[in-house]
Amino acid sequence: MGIVLALAGAICLAIGTEVQNRGVRSTRRGQGARGFLALLANPVWIGGTSLVILSIFGQLGSLLLAPLVVVQPLGVVGLLVTSFLQARRSRTGLPTDKKLGVVLCMVGIAAFVVIATISSRDENTSPTKVIVVLVVLALVAAGGTLLHRVNKSALSYSLAGAVMFGFLATLAQIVLKEVTAWTISPLTFVEGAAALFAMILGAFWVQNAQSKGTSTLVLAGLTVIDPLTGVLLTGIVFGTLAGASAGALLGMVVAGVVAGAGVLLLSRD
Repeated sequence: MGIVLALAGAICLAIGTEVQNRGVRSTRRGQGARGFLALLANPVWIGGTSLVILSIFGQLGSLLLAPLVVVQPLGVVGLLVTSFLQARRSRTGLPTDKKLGVVLCMVGIAAFVVIATISSRDENTSPTKVIVVLVVLALVAAGGTLLHRVNKSALSYSLAGAVMFGFLATLAQIVLKEVTAWTISPLTFVEGAAALFAMILGAFWVQNAQSKGTSTLVLAGLTVIDPLTGVLLTGIVFGTLAGASAGALLGMVVAGVVAGAGVLLLSRD
């Protein structure tokens, strides 16, 4: 059931991202805080955002039923959907390099999740380790804000937004586990607030990417960089990959590079 919810969420995310892209491009002020506020009056963008929110609920439900390392990478299925939608919109089909980018993303992330699933073990989410994640989130958010003062490309915004959503998924899973296990503490509320912050900042950066790039690029970031961030956080900080062999780690690096190359191909004009 967890996999079914994840796949349904991936489809909603793909369609929602495509509709959002149309809404952003129909709004002249699609960038910055003013542009973000202007989108709130755009019915097309609101429709796309509603589907994206629905996809988030699907992902949260799937995280209750299956491990993050299995659920999150399934979102790459949405790349096929958004590629098809974009090809229909352009009526010219996807160029060869874009098709190659989609294939590399799917192959890379599929190999990554298979290796990570085989090599992972139960995570240890102690309060100290959760605080480490919160500190890293603050540092990454600050670094992304500074980066976007000099680099305002669609790729930069897409990758930064995807990293924020990776933090969101990681923190959301921790909060859900604590709530369902009735082990709620003051730290749980901090985790929830941090997850909300990551969602808002990630959404803001993704909308800036929408105004500059294609929906395929945006979704590639969300379905490749997002799960990579989540798996690396749980693997490094919470120790789910502590028992992985050197060969498995090398395979994950290669798979990540392949998926990253696909994102770069999709970012080319």
